[in-house]
Amino acid sequence: MAQAKQIIDYIRDFILACSFLQGGKVNVDGLGVDMSYSVDPLPCGPVLKKYTDGGAVKQFQFALVSREPYSADERECIKSSGFYKQFEEWINQKDRTKDLPDIGNKKTPLSISIIQDRYLYGTDSSLAKYEIQCRLEYEQEV
Repeated sequence: MAQAKQIIDYIRDFILACSFLQGGKVNVDGLGVDMSYSVDPLPCGPVLKKYTDGGAVKQFQFALVSREPYSADERECIKSSGFYKQFEEWINQKDRTKDLPDIGNKKTPLSISIIQDRYLYGTDSSLAKYEIQCRLEYEQEV
């Protein structure tokens, strides 16, 4: 029997629809060796509010992580910064218009937001690891 799709898989599909995503390759929970992107789950308390019928408002926090060219050349830094600014605006626009990811049965997405701006997470040789943290809030039915 096929394994049920997880929220992180739905979020990955949602992000793959982003028209300016360079290369279109997005992993789940891990970057590749070369320039790549990944959607990584973040630790958090999932329940924000419980209902008496057993339902709840929950959150799923995740990071969009990338490995991109890195050098002292300002053009590379500006290019990376520009991508993440576009991504932030794309997320904000999706939230405003309520064009939110389908996250499966008995789950209704309420909002998606950026909770931590892009930051440099680490470097090795000519590649840098950048990360932006996001939150998806949703209603879980019983």
